[in-house]
Amino acid sequence: MTYAAIALFWIATAARLRSFTQAPSFINGTYALAAAAVAAGVSIKAAEQAIDDATGPYVSDLLEHGVIVLAGVAAQLFLLGLRTPRPRREQTRLRFAVAAGVLLAMVIAFALAPVHDRFAGDLDAVYGALPEVAFYRLVFNGYLIFVLVDNVRLCLRYASTPGDRARTVSLTITGWASAVCLAYPLSRITYVLLENTTGQGAEVIQSIGSAAATTGLCALAIGVLAPRAIAATRRWLVALAGIRRLNPLWSDLTAAFPLVTLPTPAPVTLSRAELRYDRHLLEIAEALARARVHTGPRSARKTVESTAAALAASRNGGWSAAAGTVAAELLPVAASPAQERALLGALAAAYRSATARDSAPPEEART
Repeated sequence: MTYAAIALFWIATAARLRSFTQAPSFINGTYALAAAAVAAGVSIKAAEQAIDDATGPYVSDLLEHGVIVLAGVAAQLFLLGLRTPRPRREQTRLRFAVAAGVLLAMVIAFALAPVHDRFAGDLDAVYGALPEVAFYRLVFNGYLIFVLVDNVRLCLRYASTPGDRARTVSLTITGWASAVCLAYPLSRITYVLLENTTGQGAEVIQSIGSAAATTGLCALAIGVLAPRAIAATRRWLVALAGIRRLNPLWSDLTAAFPLVTLPTPAPVTLSRAELRYDRHLLEIAEALARARVHTGPRSARKTVESTAAALAASRNGGWSAAAGTVAAELLPVAASPAQERALLGALAAAYRSATARDSAPPEEART
């Protein structure tokens, strides 16, 4: 589960860094920083033995908790910046001051604690009764409670604000994940208090807190990835719908002019779906430049409906007769690629309707 959280957070970090490089802003920057700091924290946790061997006993704990504090203040600033492009100065100063005070207290307590001679096991389990370690843990976990409660409050406030659906889903997941993560600092504070009042640790409480932290971190990573995942899914569904809308016209035209087609992979991913949709549009345009239709008396006005009707009326001949009008010449002139895509989509819809009317039995036959 820990390695799943690490993988998810580094994927989320890469996604947020890409968003920041594409559109640099306060929100994108703090979001990327928060994701990167949490990813670094969980990675340090997984490699703590190697880090301690290289730097000294329990240094990995200080590094891990330090980047988590950085992640906390970055997450707070990101959430504060959702309503306005940049939080008010007093809001920013307060959160930076709290984070800086927490870091300073942690570093001093860690430096004073007599834990630097050798690695003897888990810091809480072995040295939890030491005043310096207990103070260190209370400061760090108290800060986590402050950050997570603040995150839950801000997520609930902004998730209910009408706006971007992807952002609402992301904030909802992030809020619930922060609520789950609250079990971690609460369990650690309870452990410290029990250790120092009764002299006995409560390993069950530690286990519950660790499980909540891992679960909450995975959910937080999913929340970070949610906007991009939702946007990608939406684009994929739009591409699939476009393919279905084009299919009747595309199928008939490519059956008549098979040389215009190129093979495309199954649209099981976003890139494949968009590739197939773009290829279908291009192949329809190429086939329309070859297809000839009978139009009857020429109309001065070029419309999508009249072009679709002419295509439907002439399709039994395969559109390959020498006589007739090139179908592409009947369409209105598109002023841009986007307008051309919309024009071909409208033509496909009109063609579907025209062929359905032509295929319907006469009124006398139905009666």
